[in-house]
Amino acid sequence: MIYLVSNQTKLFDSEIYTNITLEEAITMMSTWTRIQYDSETTGLDPHIAKLVCIQFGNKEAGVQVVVDMATTSPLPFKNILETKYLVGHNLKFDLQFLYNYGIVPTKVFDTMIVEQLLYLGYPPVHKGGVGFSLAAVAVRYLGFGIDKSIRDTFGDRGLDDDTIQYAAMDVVHLEDIADKQLVKCRENQCAVGAKLECDFVPVIAYLEWCGIKLDIDKWTLKMEEDNLRLSKAIGILNNYIEERSKTVRGLEQFVKINLQGDLFTGFDPEPRCVINWNSSPQVVRVFNVLGFDTTIVDNKTGKDKSTVLESHIKGQKGINDEFLKIYFEVTEASKVVSTYGQGYLNAINPKTGRIHTVFRQLGADTGRMACGSNQPNKDLAKLKGLAPKDVKYPQLQNLPANDRTRNAFVSEKGNNMVSCDYSALESRLGADIYNEQSMIDEFLHGSGDIHSLVAKFCFNEVKDVPVKEIAERFPKLRQDAKPIGFSQQFGGSAMAISRSTGWSIERSQEIADAYNNGFKGIANFKKEGARRVKNTGYILMNVDTGHKSYWHDWEQWKERNKERDSAFWNRYRVLKEKDFNNPIVSQVRNDYITSSKYERKALNSPTQATGIIIIKEATIQFFKYIVENNLFGVVLLVNLIHDEIVAEYPEHLEHISKVLEDCMENAASKYCKKLPIPAKAAVG
Repeated sequence: MIYLVSNQTKLFDSEIYTNITLEEAITMMSTWTRIQYDSETTGLDPHIAKLVCIQFGNKEAGVQVVVDMATTSPLPFKNILETKYLVGHNLKFDLQFLYNYGIVPTKVFDTMIVEQLLYLGYPPVHKGGVGFSLAAVAVRYLGFGIDKSIRDTFGDRGLDDDTIQYAAMDVVHLEDIADKQLVKCRENQCAVGAKLECDFVPVIAYLEWCGIKLDIDKWTLKMEEDNLRLSKAIGILNNYIEERSKTVRGLEQFVKINLQGDLFTGFDPEPRCVINWNSSPQVVRVFNVLGFDTTIVDNKTGKDKSTVLESHIKGQKGINDEFLKIYFEVTEASKVVSTYGQGYLNAINPKTGRIHTVFRQLGADTGRMACGSNQPNKDLAKLKGLAPKDVKYPQLQNLPANDRTRNAFVSEKGNNMVSCDYSALESRLGADIYNEQSMIDEFLHGSGDIHSLVAKFCFNEVKDVPVKEIAERFPKLRQDAKPIGFSQQFGGSAMAISRSTGWSIERSQEIADAYNNGFKGIANFKKEGARRVKNTGYILMNVDTGHKSYWHDWEQWKERNKERDSAFWNRYRVLKEKDFNNPIVSQVRNDYITSSKYERKALNSPTQATGIIIIKEATIQFFKYIVENNLFGVVLLVNLIHDEIVAEYPEHLEHISKVLEDCMENAASKYCKKLPIPAKAAVG
């Protein structure tokens, strides 16, 4: 049964729905325990677009109520929306439109987010994986799709019989889907994780809704300085080639002498570099002339290809370190100019004066968040008179770590900004999860310097030196220990050490062995994790919440390995010698690469996943404090950066920084049992 709440007389006569008053609708819904909720809008940006209608549904009553926003507002439904349990699909979107009215629901079940949790690790639908639209989820659980073709016409059509019926249908099946998802969550033992992720939905909606302020003058100056840096770096690189072309055979092909001249500049007898540093083929030729190996094997084709990516080249230290330093300064400066420039100014919303980007709360298979999108913000582009391609949702989690960039993000006048981050979050979590006693002891009773501890285990020169003295007495060895610790705690091999340090594979293997002998908890966890993921097809990332990362095609991998007997391997060895691209050879190679990837992930995914679970838990607690103390829209949540929470608040609310610290430390203590994880706030 469809009911319509509207004062538009043209909508009063219909066989599809029955008109009721606002009071009748509220009285009806006050008896419902759960409410299926959705909204239709004129666009996607909550600060620009408008609500066309909001709709409520209840499975038990068999009723859907569509409320016309042209003749009323959501405010009369504030109590219902804030006290009932809302079931919706992608509620992050709908909640932001309610936030404009000061309506803040906190009890939600988001069928899209729960589905993403249940399929964490699966590829997206455009890569042959799993779709998470309401239509796709309905097909999986109910056996039929939901027609969404009318959705994009609401902005032009408004309400009529067809759009009202469409809006009502969006709140018919949500409870059915949610109930089936709950059964699956219990079967997969991730109901606690589903609850946490649903509790986080209003928080991430608030994060997007609040936005962050960018100082236009500071950013413009930064852009000018970035361009000067790039120009200077290219000049130094060109000068390097010009000078070396006189002595290094082969480099002369990259310079020209202007002997013809013109009326204005005259002749130029000096050699000038003519390389286009944005041209990959030209750059590869330069590297080859200087003696670098730019050849790698394409995993897909098995054929050789050329690359000058830093990940491949940086392991070739000693060939021409001076050139590498100059060249990678150019690539870094070029990346900053192209990535962190005008797009951020274009993204400022004139309605709020702030940047509002998009965050995906399950943006990676570890459950980590992702930020930004290449999809255009069409609403904002239209409002500002810009081409849609020039108005994107910018990245705010991985900004360059320099003061010039970070200081351009500011608070409103009269506000403070607080940045609170954890001390060695993943290292402390690693110690706890891996039960690595040496790290636990160092954090609890030592200096807490894990890099020095790695150096002590890996380098004979300091094996008898107290950890607390290594940083001062052997700073170079402590620095060398950093890439070792990072690569090994993230499941890397000796080859990973070699690539990051430039050491020989033999020395790197000795270092890897020393690391494993020193950190036995990590080594054992790595071995057990590799065994478990190959036996189960998933990585249990957190025991308390049940978050799992799935090896999506594990069943096929397992079946192929069962069929590979000694006869198969004899045939494989013959084929491998004859034809590298043979389908059987390619399949074995891909299976090995895949299993190695999941073995590595089995070690590092639990620490990454638990880290973001802690951040989500902390922001849930912080958001609850904001709402319960009537500080919604006053204390703003402006950014989440992996292990850091950034908020903004009026200067007179000095206690907010301590509240944030307490929320973060409370959340950490809930999931890290063997040692504390301190959080420290910086205010400015």
